[in-house]
Amino acid sequence: MSHSLQEQLLKSGLVSQDQAKKADKQAKLNTHQQQKQKKKRKKRSTPEPIDTESIAYIAAKAQEEEIERAKELNRQKEVQRLEKELQAQVRDLIQRHQVNDPKANVSYNFVEAGKFVKNFFVNDKQQQQLANGFLAITLLDDTYYLVPAPIAEKLLERVPETVVYLNKEKEKTSNEDDPYADYPIPDDLMW
Repeated sequence: MSHSLQEQLLKSGLVSQDQAKKADKQAKLNTHQQQKQKKKRKKRSTPEPIDTESIAYIAAKAQEEEIERAKELNRQKEVQRLEKELQAQVRDLIQRHQVNDPKANVSYNFVEAGKFVKNFFVNDKQQQQLANGFLAITLLDDTYYLVPAPIAEKLLERVPETVVYLNKEKEKTSNEDDPYADYPIPDDLMW
């Protein structure tokens, strides 16, 4: 009697034999898929208890820790590589563009790190360029170098501590009560 409706439809000629087989096959497939989904839901809802004493668990945990250590080591190596690359770029920029004059005889005083007054020997033209902000003083391997201001700007973007002195024109804020506003400080003032 289970196929009574199917048999009746076949006998009356409303359904062909192929159509009946397809319908039967589709019904079995739907039932199978429903059973699979039930099993998946059951597995998700009741996780198996983990045996933390088993050798497989301990080995998997050790492998995870080893992978994490390797990732951290690779990250540190990448940071070191990038830092070395950056230092090489800075060294190259300074050495290629430095304009130090070995015959310089004018002492130029500047403040380094906001604390120490240092002096550096330049020629007259370089002194004027430093005062106007066209040149900058950089420090590389405990040696001072003069470089053009655009190069110093690039160095400030990469490693700001290499640029020791760069005279940037500061916007003058006009104070109407300032009695000395009409008397600018000369650039060539020696102190």
